[in-house]
Amino acid sequence: VLVATPGKSGTTWLTHICHQLRMRGAEPDFEQQEDVIPVLEVFVEFGIDPQTMPQPADPRIFHTHIPYAKLPKGGRMITCYREPLDMLASVYPFMDTQLALKGRVSKSLFHETFASSDGVKHFFCGLLDWWEHRHDQDVLFLFFDDLKENHEGCVRRIAWFIGVECTEEEIARVVHTTTHSEMFRHHDKFDSSRHSRRRAEILGDDPPTEFSGRVRKGGGTSGEGEKTLPQEVKQLVEQMWREVVEAKLGFKDIKEMREAWIKERGW
Repeated sequence: VLVATPGKSGTTWLTHICHQLRMRGAEPDFEQQEDVIPVLEVFVEFGIDPQTMPQPADPRIFHTHIPYAKLPKGGRMITCYREPLDMLASVYPFMDTQLALKGRVSKSLFHETFASSDGVKHFFCGLLDWWEHRHDQDVLFLFFDDLKENHEGCVRRIAWFIGVECTEEEIARVVHTTTHSEMFRHHDKFDSSRHSRRRAEILGDDPPTEFSGRVRKGGGTSGEGEKTLPQEVKQLVEQMWREVVEAKLGFKDIKEMREAWIKERGW
């Protein structure tokens, strides 16, 4: 199973749901999520073959931000897209610690630079690629707000998609252990601190000492970007959406796109 999403769009959450399904909702017993679910590009960066890494149960799960066109095929693929403003709002606190920026780049400068660079364009181009394959039998295409609004329903859908049979009690445990509050209780298991320290060592930089991680206090929400991002940044993102997505598919925003997909898929 490949959990393949753009950054800050539910990857850790989806990956944990998949893992908890195969473990039938057991209390997380790993030190870092990467110990049980390899991150393809990170392992390659450090010269480790993720295929050789043992995993605690079937199905084998891999986590990646590699775009659809470059993904190895042959397994099941799950992707998830988030409101782009929320994605952007979530990137800075993660990068500030993961890349040891240590506040040297202001939040406003980071957001404006990211929004006006290829980062947002790649996000939208990737969305177009996945949209074309949303009906493929080996693809489960989700939106972040699907998980937010119907957590249990998504857990059941993912269980069916990856071929894991669970009892009602096990489904209830998986739903409980994959809530934001429960994951935040174990937030150090999702902070990628080991890889961040190793990356800093390779770059000759001082390692970060604090980690916002992938599961942060106040994170995992919808609407943060609209409330917190500067108006000029929001305008840059909206313009990019019009040029890349609306020009091809006609959707005025990701909410309209999600509504169309809900009608198509029937759940």
